[in-house]
Amino acid sequence: KTDKPDKPLPLSRCGWEGGVGRGGRGVRLRRACRLIYLILLNLLLPLLALAAPRAYVTNQRAGTVTILDTATNKPVGTIKVGAGPRGIAIGPDGRIYVAVSDTARTAKSAADAIVVIDPRTRKVVARYDAGTDPEAFVVGRDGQRLYSANEDAGTASVTDLKTKKVIATLVVGIEPEGVAISPDGRWVYVTAETSNTVSVIDTRTNQVTASFLVHPRPRAAAFSPGGKRAWVTAEIGGTVAVVDVTRHLVLRTVPLPKGAKPVGVVASPDGKRVYVANGHGDSVAVIDAATYKVVANVPVGKRPWGIAVTPDGKRIYTANGVSGDVSVIDAATLKVVATVPAGAGAWGVAIGP
Repeated sequence: KTDKPDKPLPLSRCGWEGGVGRGGRGVRLRRACRLIYLILLNLLLPLLALAAPRAYVTNQRAGTVTILDTATNKPVGTIKVGAGPRGIAIGPDGRIYVAVSDTARTAKSAADAIVVIDPRTRKVVARYDAGTDPEAFVVGRDGQRLYSANEDAGTASVTDLKTKKVIATLVVGIEPEGVAISPDGRWVYVTAETSNTVSVIDTRTNQVTASFLVHPRPRAAAFSPGGKRAWVTAEIGGTVAVVDVTRHLVLRTVPLPKGAKPVGVVASPDGKRVYVANGHGDSVAVIDAATYKVVANVPVGKRPWGIAVTPDGKRIYTANGVSGDVSVIDAATLKVVATVPAGAGAWGVAIGP
């Protein structure tokens, strides 16, 4: 034992640097310590490499976040976060960011914020101002800024994470909904469901530099891993727009199966597929990113909204708001392999540590 248990045992105390005993006894101690060290290293490293990430699901009506183990697809915890949690994202620091808001329309209150959860302690450790009624948001790639959509106000807020202050309020479309950030961190797309527009924010200047039209009621956007394309869902239009990110121009529109009401969207890590949560269509459409064709339409729970993919691309998770559960899709077979209970009004899902 050491005098201060919170400090690691110095290697010299274990004979690593010849600090214990003389002659044969010291040599034996050093060899024993090296052997124990190597055994532990060989045991722990494979376990750490195989450690499965967690799926974090916001439950809007329950005011909670459900934690799922993606290795077993079992709930392993619940975190209370307050009123109306919806948007959720994993920051560059591995912490979980959640948008919470009250039920008041157009009025800002103390309940409107982005809260931050430490995944190790499962506690809320920070709270950021993000304007009125924040719904969806992204964390900047450098971890310095938050970009959030304020649906009732018709604005997007830029929050400095160091000062915890809103440093810019930008006019975007009417009833802004989804927010996505390009892989290089340069562009933020904000969809607006009433004006049928996507506003483009340049993160270098924190200004809206472009805007373009899509089909009725755009809900969410996602960038391809390479950043050359973006995908924007249109709930009433029943389509997904394919956008050239260089020009912020719609190249084509992909029609989805009959009955689809597309909301959440995510690209696979290899960029070969795009997965679309079809809302009240109770399914997930799978688009081939090279041919722009729908290759499958997978039935899931009731009203899937949020959607996420594991880092290895093998599983897709949907948060199903009406059935209050999570559907897990195997990417190889495109079949639901598990349905996991979440909470009332399951809304968003993010995969993280």
